[in-house]
Amino acid sequence: MTAGSNADQTASGLAFEPRDKVAVVTGAAGGIGLGMARAFTEAGMSVVLADIDADRIEATAAGLRAVGHDAIGVATDVSKLDDVQALADAAMDTHGRVDVLCNNAGAAIFAKLSNVTVEDWEWTLGVDLWGPIYGTKVFQPIIQDTATQGGHINTTSSVAGLVAGAAAGPYNVAKSGVIALMATLEREFRIAKSPHHASVLCPGPINTDINRNSVRNRREAAQQTQTEVSDTGAAGKKLGSKMADFLAKGMDPDEVGRIVLDGIVTGRFWMFTHPKLSSLYREQIDMMDPDGLLSMGKLT
Repeated sequence: MTAGSNADQTASGLAFEPRDKVAVVTGAAGGIGLGMARAFTEAGMSVVLADIDADRIEATAAGLRAVGHDAIGVATDVSKLDDVQALADAAMDTHGRVDVLCNNAGAAIFAKLSNVTVEDWEWTLGVDLWGPIYGTKVFQPIIQDTATQGGHINTTSSVAGLVAGAAAGPYNVAKSGVIALMATLEREFRIAKSPHHASVLCPGPINTDINRNSVRNRREAAQQTQTEVSDTGAAGKKLGSKMADFLAKGMDPDEVGRIVLDGIVTGRFWMFTHPKLSSLYREQIDMMDPDGLLSMGKLT
């Protein structure tokens, strides 16, 4: 355990003992969410997996059950409070408890701010910020009531939540917001001397399909609501292409899942997949005073 973590320890010397506990993971049909699910089940946990894609999330849960793990899938749009409440109901109906929540579902749109529509803002923030807000609001009292040995709420942010790059405004804003959300929650837990913990995951490049899935899901949402999708423009298309290539060479999501499990078990707040990228944040802090400038550090 890292010095100064203020984590309450179990009898085993850890902040959290995973065996026989229950975790709820959103955005779990693939990518980081699936990596978390695999790490959790291999550690002896039961998982309740959520994703907006009903077919994929059931197939994902079935795949885990086929190799002997305890998993169910629940179709969930995290941008809708009623869906998040239904997810919680499913978890409680199945297990009667929740020990860990991972607010992992995410979406990204790459376009200059001048090209981003209001509807794109609402859609992105609905998934990336309101999703974690709803998740925390619904699951915090459940975890506090049922995780008698201490529970954990983790939210996936990004290095972009610390250093906002160009042509990804809604994503940057949301990812900064969830860092503030989790920091507030963790401080409130510590002030109350609670056995529960909160944390934030700030991934660097991970080999996921977030770009492709976001484009598909945004178009489907736009068709359902008859709203306008932003023109990504040349800058957005260029960044989207660069990000796709960047992510394809990234870390395996299963490794990220193991990082998150270790962070929960040891009671860490900050979870980084690529610690060297934190130098971008330090560079930004260093330029605040005396120069008062914004660093030009690039994420790709």
